[in-house]
Amino acid sequence: MKKLVNTLALGLVLTIASTAIAAAKCPGEAGKRSKNGDVSTSIKFRVIGENDETQFKVYWLDYNGHRVLYKHAFAGDTWTQQTFMTHPWLITAPVPGGGEDCIGVYMPKRGGRTITLR
Repeated sequence: MKKLVNTLALGLVLTIASTAIAAAKCPGEAGKRSKNGDVSTSIKFRVIGENDETQFKVYWLDYNGHRVLYKHAFAGDTWTQQTFMTHPWLITAPVPGGGEDCIGVYMPKRGGRTITLR
């Protein structure tokens, strides 16, 4: 019974730790949030990779600063996302075994911008 309790406790600790890693903040993410939808613009995303394993997650940071998953992007993907000047976008890449590495937080630019992910 003691072994079962220890195993369950260890599983709970690992689950909590992996959840914390997966939700880790990107540098520059703290305090970022969408503020208004007054000035429309766009961001063109391009994913360049040598194989199908190249992948990213593209999040919009909502009006409360929460991540909203918009797209799983893979090598060869290109798309233009309509957005607004005050709307931040965050990119992560999955880590083998779970979690995500931060690629960056990006703000739109007047007239649009292109973000190339490798």
